[in-house]
Amino acid sequence: MELLTEANTWIILGVALLILEIFSTSFYSLFFGVGALVTGLVVWLGGFDDLFTQIAFFALTSLLSLLFFRNKFMNIFLKKGGEFKEIIDEFAIVSIAIPAGGEGKVFYRGSDWIAYEKDGEPIEEGSKVLIKKIDGIKLIVDKV
Repeated sequence: MELLTEANTWIILGVALLILEIFSTSFYSLFFGVGALVTGLVVWLGGFDDLFTQIAFFALTSLLSLLFFRNKFMNIFLKKGGEFKEIIDEFAIVSIAIPAGGEGKVFYRGSDWIAYEKDGEPIEEGSKVLIKKIDGIKLIVDKV
């Protein structure tokens, strides 16, 4: 029995992309991981023999799931979740300086978050900021 079949390769790729999503929280690799898992299942069931068809099916399922479900997942996990709203009006420390009109990082409750200043003003590393809003997975902050 061959261990590294085409189906197993797709499934391993899918699991790797799902694990990557845990660390990225961008909600992109999640859907490509699902596409790879679905492709692996179809290949395992004998659906596709040639690599070109497998790649086309992977691309199609990944992109369709991304287009139809990403915004729903973003709303469920980031915008409607009460656990994220509780950080509004909390304080954080700038861990990577925020340049004027750019992004930096702030440290809040043991994690670094991508952040930008709401008025586009630069904020130095080590400064204390107030979290004013959440924009997807980014924090909008004010210098204190």
